[in-house]
Amino acid sequence: MSRPTVKPEKSLSIQSAFIESLKSALPVGIGLAEELADLLNISIDSAYRRIRGETELTLNEAYKICNKYNISIDAVFGSKNDNVTFTYTRLTEERSSFEAYMKRLIAHLRAINASGKGHIYYVAEEMPMFYSFYSKRLTAFKLFYWQRGVLNVPEYQQVKFEWDLLPSELIEDAHLSFKEYLNIPVTEIWSDETVQTGLRQIKFCLDSGLVTKEQAILLMKDYREMVQMVYQNASSGTKQISDKSPTYTLYYSDVMLGTNCIFVNIGEARHSYISFNTMNSLNTSNDAFCEETSHWIKNLIKKSTLISGVAEKQRFQFFDRMFKLIDQKLAEIEAN
Repeated sequence: MSRPTVKPEKSLSIQSAFIESLKSALPVGIGLAEELADLLNISIDSAYRRIRGETELTLNEAYKICNKYNISIDAVFGSKNDNVTFTYTRLTEERSSFEAYMKRLIAHLRAINASGKGHIYYVAEEMPMFYSFYSKRLTAFKLFYWQRGVLNVPEYQQVKFEWDLLPSELIEDAHLSFKEYLNIPVTEIWSDETVQTGLRQIKFCLDSGLVTKEQAILLMKDYREMVQMVYQNASSGTKQISDKSPTYTLYYSDVMLGTNCIFVNIGEARHSYISFNTMNSLNTSNDAFCEETSHWIKNLIKKSTLISGVAEKQRFQFFDRMFKLIDQKLAEIEAN
């Protein structure tokens, strides 16, 4: 008489961790068992057996789940060495790749927003990219600048900037990402350099003949208006008037930040987005890496100055410098 097979405890703990990662990745309102049954083409009963650990997931089933919900295997198995697996959206010289990048960006923001328990920490060496999509004019310029100067998209190499040059759908998607960002509680860390990068980009395109003087003036005014919006958010501690509790915290660091980094908490799940190639990012939910990123951000906050909420004096001093800098650049353009 054969004895029943006993699954190793480690196998069950790994599958349990994997199921927890899937739960965190699922949008609100989607049932776990129903989603597993549909995705893996199995019965509801079979799905529940996998959720409870009574039936082990196959390698092929785990792959399907990871592929659809962008779950990192590192987050499940736990990295015991210095190797970390990252995911990213491949950007090429084709315009369609950037359009896919924007779609994926919106999907990430919506998933965080839909969870109802997400919080973003944004270390901003330059202006957080979502603020670049504050107005339709700033959006059009930023998308043109990235695709022409960074990605070398052929369609934009021999043309000068125009407000209606880029596809309207791409403009709408980028602006939508800004609106989604406004719905998520955020802690940002800025330095004096944060605001200046965007100003340099406008001035560079003006000096290169890619934008006209009139366009540059309008862009500078929109840029100032966007910074004014952040100033108001920092004053109220909220990102929108309808917010019932604090949703916006801003710190000032008097040292160079050195990188753009986004760290996301969604309940028990954590994700790190490290910038590379100017606007792209490497994404991982590796527990050890996220823990190190969290520790770095906490230390950075300890050495920074709170300038939102009740920190009225420090906030005024910082934004007064930024507004004077913008006004100086604008005056230079108008006088040229």
